[in-house]
Amino acid sequence: MTFMVMIETANLILRTVTMADINGVASSWNLDKEPISRPEAEQKIKWMLSNHAQNVSGKVIHLCLAVIFKDTHEFIGWCGLDHTNEKDADPALFYLLKSNYWGKGLATEAAGALLDYAFAQLKLASIHGGAAPENFASKRVMEKINMKYTGLDEEGGYAFTINRDEYLSIQRGQG
Repeated sequence: MTFMVMIETANLILRTVTMADINGVASSWNLDKEPISRPEAEQKIKWMLSNHAQNVSGKVIHLCLAVIFKDTHEFIGWCGLDHTNEKDADPALFYLLKSNYWGKGLATEAAGALLDYAFAQLKLASIHGGAAPENFASKRVMEKINMKYTGLDEEGGYAFTINRDEYLSIQRGQG
């Protein structure tokens, strides 16, 4: 599955990262830390593209998408699916936005669009997610996108899951 992923929402563009994004990757790789160097960013992009090339319908290794704010075309963060941990039964949903974009519903918008893509296009069977115990905003995002709370994970964080049938049933009910 080496094609470019492009998902458009009302406020965002979620898309495959390319070498043209090197500055965005360098400044956004560790949003809570200092930027990484351009050579490090180049290595991260190569790693993401290598993982992306291994994804096939029904199975995702790692899908990391740039989150672009439409109004400004700014690279504001990441969202994706990670299944590089072989002990996990299914891919983990992740999202991370620059702090000045928090509280605007954008994480919910990105995560919801990614779920739709994962189940409708990638034909994944199920997805899980988690949030640190102090991260109530992230917990709320998963609730808003209809993921089912399953309890606390081994680190004491919130654990969520949703399968394709549940997701499609919810979508039919909202339509």
